[in-house]
This record gives sequence, C-alpha cells and structure tokens, in this order.
Amino acid sequence: MYADTDFFLAMLKNSDWLKAGATRIFNAYKGSIHTSEATMVELMLLSHKYGLDPVQVVADVMAITKTNDTTYLKAAYFIKENKVNVFDAFHAAHAGKEIISSDSVYDRLGIARVRLEKA
Repeated sequence: MYADTDFFLAMLKNSDWLKAGATRIFNAYKGSIHTSEATMVELMLLSHKYGLDPVQVVADVMAITKTNDTTYLKAAYFIKENKVNVFDAFHAAHAGKEIISSDSVYDRLGIARVRLEKA
C-alpha cells in the first residue's frame, strides 16, 4: 500500500486532524506500507514548517515503511546539521563522494566536485 505525505504527516505530528484515521490505516496495513523519494522530499520541505526534526522524520518513515535506504538519512543530516536546502541535500546524499556541479555547497560537505564552471 503506497502512502503519500499526508499520511506520514498525520502519523508524525503531535496533533493532526487526520491522525486517528492514519493510525487505523497504519494498524490495518502495518508491514506493507511503502512510499517514494517524492514523499521524502516533500516531508523534508515541510519539516521546518511543522517544527519537525528532519532526521527523526526520516527515521520514523523508514520504520513505518521498513526501508533501510540510508540515502534519506544522509539527506536529512545535511539539512539539519549543515543547513543545506532540501534539493542540494538529496543531490549530495545520492552523489556519495563526487558530484558534477557548479554549486559550491558540496565543497563544504566534503564531496569532491567536478567543477562544471571550469569544464
């Protein structure tokens, strides 16, 4: 069963008008709920708005969906600890050790950059 952002926000926020329904659905589909990177990106974008810790959000979503892809945790860490915007954080998390980019944000994250502007 695929769950979108609203489900996870209802589960993760202290108070949400959809929380009771989300909890019932979670109990009914526990173990078979999955989502996508689009949901993770949207949750990271909304975590600041709702005062949620992005690392905790990712950890909770990973627990709900039984996902063990640490790419999401890396992105959340870049957002929280390095104040990187959501999209750059996801690019950095996927890049690993090296990236082709003109954006210097990756330099301060310790990711080797093939400088697009010097090609």
